[in-house]
Amino acid sequence: MTILSTKKLTTTQKALLAAYKILEVPMISIVYGKGLAMNEKIQHAVFTSVNSVIAVFEKNNVSASLFQQVYCVGTKTKSVLEKHGIQVAGMGKDGATLAQILITQFDEIREISWFCGNLKSNDLTSLMAQNGVMVAEYEVYQTQLTPQEINQSLDAILFYSPSGILSFVQKNKALDIPVVCIGNTTATEALKHFNKVYISNTTTVEAVLEKAKEVLSD
Repeated sequence: MTILSTKKLTTTQKALLAAYKILEVPMISIVYGKGLAMNEKIQHAVFTSVNSVIAVFEKNNVSASLFQQVYCVGTKTKSVLEKHGIQVAGMGKDGATLAQILITQFDEIREISWFCGNLKSNDLTSLMAQNGVMVAEYEVYQTQLTPQEINQSLDAILFYSPSGILSFVQKNKALDIPVVCIGNTTATEALKHFNKVYISNTTTVEAVLEKAKEVLSD
């Protein structure tokens, strides 16, 4: 059986799928913005991806001391934030869920600073606006589609972002095979193109791989 991963996997990650042939074809590339100048403290900051954390703390060397309260999407984003000395005050599985948490649990918030990419979902912004919370957006990285045609038989496809799906369908037909997605937002996009869509139990690459094994073994 052959599984297409639309991003490169680490050696440890590939070992989780040792029983399968893995085809690694990245469908997106990330370009990090430079020159992010921050001199004042951010009271309420939101990070919705690992790439946004990398952009701020690694590519622009922003000090963790400038952030008072930080909220994020996903366990992987939380883990990377903590590695940079950030204590995460709240976490959601996706942007809409995080918005509900911010609205219900932190009712003193009137403005958030969102560090994001160019292909972001509008769920967070719209829900914040509906509840009178201003959103200042900082676009700190860009996702570029790198579609590639796949000319071999596949038994499953692994997607890690909506943009990866958009890139794939530019040069490939939507196949009638299992598609495993990293969370609800990616699955929502997948359902526009594929019939057999599955969601990982948590928003980590490892969870996607485990779900793929589960689906293919049924």
